[in-house]
Amino acid sequence: MTKEMELGNFQKSVDSDEIKTMAFEIIGEPVKAVSRICEQWGEAEDEVREYDVYVIETDAGKYTLKKTGSKEAQIYAQYLSKGEFHVPQYVGMRQAEDADWICMKYVEGNDMRDMTDETTEKAAETLSKIQSYFWTPSMDKAPENEVEQRFVEYWKRVLRRASSVADDPILRKAYQMFLDRQLTCPCTMSNGDFLQWNVIYDGENVVMIDWGFGGMMPYSLDIARFLAHATETRSTFPFYMDDAQKELFLDRMYEALKTKISREQFNLDVKLATLNEYIEFVEAEEDEDGWYLEHAQALAEELLNL
Repeated sequence: MTKEMELGNFQKSVDSDEIKTMAFEIIGEPVKAVSRICEQWGEAEDEVREYDVYVIETDAGKYTLKKTGSKEAQIYAQYLSKGEFHVPQYVGMRQAEDADWICMKYVEGNDMRDMTDETTEKAAETLSKIQSYFWTPSMDKAPENEVEQRFVEYWKRVLRRASSVADDPILRKAYQMFLDRQLTCPCTMSNGDFLQWNVIYDGENVVMIDWGFGGMMPYSLDIARFLAHATETRSTFPFYMDDAQKELFLDRMYEALKTKISREQFNLDVKLATLNEYIEFVEAEEDEDGWYLEHAQALAEELLNL
């Protein structure tokens, strides 16, 4: 009988003098052990991704060393370090060849694939605090750095995505509603990949990790991504979240945002961004059983009948 593989992240021990040296240069402490972060993304034994992310153990504690671009380093150093946000504590960075390596304090805990009411509320608290701090009415000025340039990249991507539904009149019209709103939607610092395995519950707070896709983007994107792929039946990703928890998350998000828009507009923004989430997976041909297309069509009908 074939052994069923548990999906998600895991660590494997590695011995790399290069990683140890780089970690020592940033942390200033001798390295005792190094583990690499991997992801079992499919059921087959070889369906594993190995990331350029390492857990570093020293006598002073554990750290995460990650190969990334300059934008993520900038997000940590210039933005997320400004307030008391529930994100990994930034330690420093080094450049090696053509890449940047950033180091943060390691966050102990579990991801949020098994949602509870408590973690639902804490996730809303974490996200709303960041969104409120960086809230911007619109991104109508020229971008000043890579973080602000993220909106421009995002806009180009969703325009390309629109072509994937051009032959479906219902999806095309509903997606145009989404596109139209993006140009007037308030923006904020966004994680860009706010999925349940990119957050860690440490027993007290929900900590948002992995800001590689982050930047200034419409506020509704992170909210929708967090909700769209979690279901009671784990139909798409292995994330559990029931409808009551989704409503709880939305209620707490709206209540906590310091800059208010109408609740009707908030709900509409999230629905439009959810449509974008569904169509993203249809476009990428990652919808083998048709779940995303079915839900995109139903949501499009709902939006057009508002």
